[in-house]
Amino acid sequence: MAERIDPAILDRLTPVAELDPAAREHLARKAVYLELAPGEKLQAADATRWMLYLLEGKVSLFSEGRPLIIEAHGPRAQQPVFGTGRLREYTTALAHSRLLRIDRNLYETLIRQQTDSGYEIRETPLSEMESGLFGAIYQRIITGQLVLPSLPEVATRMQAAMNDPEIDAARLARIVQTDMAVTGGLLKAAKSARYGGSSPIHNVRDAIVRLGFDTTRQLVTAIALKQVFRTQIPAIRQRMHALWERSVHVSALSHILARHGQGFDAEHAMLAGLLHQVGMVPLLDDLARLHPDLPEEEREQILQHLHPVVGELVINDWGLDADIVQVICEGGRWDRNGTRPPDYCDVVLVAQLYYLAHSGDAARGEIPRYDQVPAYTKLGLPEPDQELKLDLFEEAREEIREVLDLLGASTA
Repeated sequence: MAERIDPAILDRLTPVAELDPAAREHLARKAVYLELAPGEKLQAADATRWMLYLLEGKVSLFSEGRPLIIEAHGPRAQQPVFGTGRLREYTTALAHSRLLRIDRNLYETLIRQQTDSGYEIRETPLSEMESGLFGAIYQRIITGQLVLPSLPEVATRMQAAMNDPEIDAARLARIVQTDMAVTGGLLKAAKSARYGGSSPIHNVRDAIVRLGFDTTRQLVTAIALKQVFRTQIPAIRQRMHALWERSVHVSALSHILARHGQGFDAEHAMLAGLLHQVGMVPLLDDLARLHPDLPEEEREQILQHLHPVVGELVINDWGLDADIVQVICEGGRWDRNGTRPPDYCDVVLVAQLYYLAHSGDAARGEIPRYDQVPAYTKLGLPEPDQELKLDLFEEAREEIREVLDLLGASTA
């Protein structure tokens, strides 16, 4: 079991001391100690996700060719060892040293939520009772009391394995085969037309070789995620199922848009689409347990306002890519990024609006037409037909069905 970090340690560290006590305690629960033996070197480029603080010992920091000695308990030790964006820096331990490793993404999420918390609650158009409930849930989020879902074990092991430069297909196959549903889905994907090849697929290793390591990683994560969209509370099973169905359909449409765009990875877009409302999963459970009599309309308002906050925490907790966080946080801002180059958030945004335009969900709130948002123009998509349908999706019906079938959603 990992050694517990005393939150009081964070009180003297810059800039994490700016967090309120509850948020610092949350951050401390996710922090770990890192031990360096004398002479051991640590590269800044290998620690970009972390904020590292020297707690014990002495290290030499090399920045722009000039060494700097940092000693524990000195003024410099109250700041992160490596500066932001200084990837060429490295440090060497001059004695046995202990560092504190803090998740940078989680810190940035917590400080942003702390800064915006008053605005979020004041500007949310809820009744007095709803606002009070909203504030109570928000406090559960920022204090870490809201239970976040865990990334399925097979996906966690796959993510860790991909960090090993000597990983091979045989080892990845052994990881995949620990989950029968993921094994079946990966074999099905490798045999599908979109990954077609002349040679037959005999086993999981063959499938991984055909797909490639990165595509395998993203597909394993996507297939395994169905385990996350589940609940033990009968009253919300139908709502959780509907959330999964919507997420998979948006995922399939995102996959097609990315495949026909430039500079996008289709599997990454599929994963981003699948996770665009993942913050609703723990919120649904939390609301059902603590507020079972909450009217559906009020529940949906709270879900819509809070799921980006929770989703960002989930993705940071899982260690997934920052652009998926962006999809979650900005995927409902229909007029976003009018002048920037297209990104995955634009892809998922258009996929959402297209799905809503052709499903029964469109009645939930006022939404624009998918072809009248900046993202649509940036993606260079053509005019839709009179029924607001795109040939791009009509011609890819079979491929969309394959994605829906792969992820276990309805193809009707």
